[in-house]
Formats: sequence, structure tokens, C-alpha cells
Amino acid sequence: MNRLIFLLGLIASVSIACKTKSKAEIKNLKWWQKGVIYQLYPRSFKDSNGDGYGDLGGVIEKIDYLKSIGITAIWLNPIYPSGGLDGGYDITSFVDIDPLLGDMETFDKLIEEAHKRGIYVIMDFIPNHTSDKHEWFMASKNNSEKYKDYYVWHPSKDHTKPPNNWVSFFGGSAWTFDENRGQWYLHQFLPEQPDLNYRNEAVQQEIANTMRFWLKEKKVDGLRIDALGFLYEDEDFQDEPIFPASSHLKNLNYPDLDHIHTFSKSETFQILVEWRKLIEEIATDEKSEKMMVVEVYDKVKTTLKYCLYKNQPAAQFPFNFQFVQLRNGTDLIKNQVGIPFEPKGIKQLIDPWIENLPDSCWSNWQLGNHDNTRVGSRIGKQFIDLANVLNMLLGGTTITYYGEEIGMVDLPKDKLSFEECQDEAGKKRGPELFQIYSRDYERTPMQWSTVNNNAGFMNVDTGNGRKPWLPVNENYVDLNVQKQIVQDFSHLNIYKDLIKLKQEPSFSWGEFKYLLVNDEIFSFERNAPGFKKYAVLMNLSTRTINVNLSDFGIPDEAKITYVFGSNPQETHELRKFYSIGQRISTKRILLTNLNCIIISY
Repeated sequence: MNRLIFLLGLIASVSIACKTKSKAEIKNLKWWQKGVIYQLYPRSFKDSNGDGYGDLGGVIEKIDYLKSIGITAIWLNPIYPSGGLDGGYDITSFVDIDPLLGDMETFDKLIEEAHKRGIYVIMDFIPNHTSDKHEWFMASKNNSEKYKDYYVWHPSKDHTKPPNNWVSFFGGSAWTFDENRGQWYLHQFLPEQPDLNYRNEAVQQEIANTMRFWLKEKKVDGLRIDALGFLYEDEDFQDEPIFPASSHLKNLNYPDLDHIHTFSKSETFQILVEWRKLIEEIATDEKSEKMMVVEVYDKVKTTLKYCLYKNQPAAQFPFNFQFVQLRNGTDLIKNQVGIPFEPKGIKQLIDPWIENLPDSCWSNWQLGNHDNTRVGSRIGKQFIDLANVLNMLLGGTTITYYGEEIGMVDLPKDKLSFEECQDEAGKKRGPELFQIYSRDYERTPMQWSTVNNNAGFMNVDTGNGRKPWLPVNENYVDLNVQKQIVQDFSHLNIYKDLIKLKQEPSFSWGEFKYLLVNDEIFSFERNAPGFKKYAVLMNLSTRTINVNLSDFGIPDEAKITYVFGSNPQETHELRKFYSIGQRISTKRILLTNLNCIIISY
């Protein structure tokens, strides 16, 4: 460290006043373009009544925390009544609240308290399927005249052989034979999640009415459309092609097929365009901005069609899952080698998105979600702050998964038994394989404090028959909100600082340009004409490096805007010599390992 201090002392220059620039007009951005959408898994966020499940009361209890960290909106994972499978994605009613999570009165209170603090609310919306316990499906099974075509049924009477080779996302055939009706029904997820039939106009109308209910009557600000790509299937029910590498397999899994007959069909894009018109109509009536974001895992070019289809506006944006591919090693479920958190790997993921993004579509970035291993577990805990820099400052809307702001990581595999497993994706694979497929590890309770032995998730200690629905990560003793709020340069405080920086015009809507990108350094410029420009430099290596920006059109001198190192102590030392506001030469910027420096000019 003494050598580092000496080097920094040599290159540090005296701080001088910043030259004033003429200001251009600030772009008028919508609320969903301005900041951070915070994904909140209600069952794991905060338990307010001691039953071990997070709930809406818990969200209300922590609403001031959410306001304090600077987020713009919360996105609630499913809060509807359900059959108790797939984390609430098997819905028994589209227009009510799961009693486990609260009631409609509590939901109304949450909307009121969030809006009072300037926080917008986005709800998960699951239009592809319902629970097999939904009244529509119960009636459809009985061939009710009104509901008989609400779901995708195949007339084959052979109850031993499915109609084709379509495979469920969770494994096994996508078809189940119903003895009562004597036909097969389609379920692209669990057998308890039958697919709705969107070729039936009555189904389309039911879903449109549901959208009106939440956006208009309940004053919800936006909808996150789940599993949208699965909405339509080809009507002729042809077998899907098997990838050559899987042609020898007897039991096919979802990644083994090319889903040309069941995913991202043209009719799906068309109905999305109609939903956009509906949302705009509601927004006009309500005199408030409403939005719709969609979940689609597909090739980038196809994904971006969900924003603009045949020159017609569709979703405000589809989620950008490029960074979900960041991983050390192989994704065992998808059998895909991950992209390492290295400068050229990062660029490899950014390029397809920015090169294919239409001018009329808004960008977004996210590091993880409830279906994927937490980013710190995928790429290494040492990179958490640097990953948040990318997520916040590349441009567009940032989506944060709860706990990323404090650097939460997955529950260790050996800390969840098969008996404790809650996720059907894991349970149905059995004791031998559940650890590979279960998503419980990234859904563990939020780590609030050391006030009790469940990280403050419950308001009472674990014991006497009370415990959280999933085990709390034992690292909560050192990694929690309470500790990081008061710790200088903690993950949480760096996260909050990055949100503030994100509000600057250049970061908010300015142009993006690569600077130096090599095996060790990743750097880029953000530039809004007429406003302060910024260069972001990150050293992803294990050694100290001098960076010269003179070949990239950067002024010879710039001002230090932000600095952090590989840990809080390192950051303290760095800021003794790279103090905020200090002017330095851009021809020799010293970056220590895992160091980020942001300069302005």
C-alpha cells in the first residue's frame, strides 16, 4: 500500500475550478426511463406477521428503506391466489390477493404508501397460463359451453401417447391427458399450469379486462408480462426439431428442442401491440403514465421485436438478459459455458444489444432475477460493485433484484435439504438432482440485520415452530442492511451513490462509446451534448495498471467524480489521493486491482 500511495502522490495534481459549460435542454424522460426498478420477491422480502412468509405488510414496513436507497419503482413478483406451486405463478384468480401475502385492503395501502413517496408499482402479470384449480380450467375440463375452448386441448383419444414431442420447460411432456374430458391439454410449464388458448377471443377479452382492473381500478403503474413468448403455438401441432447433439436422447428436456412451433410466434407480437394500445388508452383516461415490460428469453434480434413489431410500438421494453450469461464455468441447466466477467466478455454481451436496439426502443440492463443464480455467486463476490457500475451506468433503465444492493449471494447448496426445497423445478427432479434445478438458492430471505437469528426477516426469532419459508443465508451476520448503512464504502452505499450518478444527463440519456477495452481494463464514455461528459474506468485484473486516455479524444485533464477500490479499506486509501473533485491528468490514470474511477470533463 505504501508503494501505491507513493505512486498516487506522484500523479496527483492540484484541484482547480471546473470550467462552466453551456447547458442544453434536458430530455423529458418517463418515470420508467429515469432510474431503477427494484424487483421484490414478496415471500422473501419481509415477514410482518410471524408466519415465516414475506408479505405485503412487510413491503409497507420497508417502504422507507426503498425510498432511502433511491429506487424509482418496485416490481412485485406474483401476489395472486395460487395453487401453491411454482412460486405463485400457478394463479387461481387474476383479480385477488393471495391470503398468504395479505388482502386487497393491504394492497391498496401499499399502493397509497408507495405513491406517497414517489415510488411506482409494477406487478407481475402471468397471461400464458392459470392454475389447474382456476375456475376457468375446472369448467373447461367439464366441457362447459363458455369455457371449453379457454385452454389448448388436443382431441387425441389415445391417453398413452402425447400428441407430439413438445416438452415442458420443467421437463417431461408438455401434454397431460384429462380422463374427465378424454383429451390432452397443453402446459408449457407444470401440468398444474394449463396454457390458455389465445385463439379464443373470449380469453383475449378476459385478459384485457384483468389489465384494466389493475392499471385503472387499482392504480398500478405498470405490468411485467411473464413468459410472453409462450403465448401462441402452431395450430397443426407438428413435432419440434431436435438439436443434433440431443438426437440420441430418449428423454428430451426443454433445451434439446428448437421451439419453432411454440415460441415467439407472430400472433404473440400482434397481441402485444394490441395490449400496448390498451395501456396507452388507460394512461390517457387516468392522466398518468403506464408501462409494460416483457420477459422473453430469446436471441437479441427476436427479443427486440417485442419493443417494436413491424413499426408498431409493443412493450416499452423487453428485459435485457445479456448479463445473466455472465458466469464462471457452465450453466448446468442450459448446458452453456458462461461468459467470464472480463473486459472482452462484457463487451461480447453488450455489443449485440446496442447494435440491434432500434432508435425508438429504450434500453435496460439487469444482472439477475428470481430464476437465475445471484450475480455474486456466478462471477465472484469481489466483482459485485463493478457489476453494479455496469448495471447502473451503461444507459437505460436499471433492474435490480432484491439484495443485490448489499451483495447477497446464493444459499450454499448444502444448506438446503430436499425436504426444505420449495421450488417445483427442483422438487420434480428428485433428491439427486434438485440442487441443480431448484431456484430456491437465489430466493432466500432478505438479510436486514442481526436483530434476531433470521436476519430480521421475521419480527421474532426462529424457533417454537416458527421459521422462514426458506433458510436464511448464514452470512447474514456480516452481510446485512443494518451493518452496511453505517459502513463507509459498503456495497449498499456504493449502490446508492451510483443511483445518484445515474441521474446525471450523460448517464441518464447520453450516448455510449467504448474507450480502452483490453484483457484487463474496461472503460467507456457517456456523453449528453451540452452537459458534463463522463469516462468510467474499471480494472478487472489483479495488478495495478496505468491507463492513458489521450488516444480516445478525452481532454488532457479531467475531474475525479467517483472512486472505489476492491474493499472499503482500499477505497479509504485511494480517496486520500484521488479525492472527489480533484483534477488529474488523463494521460496517466493509475488503477489498482478491482478499482473503478469515474472522471468528468
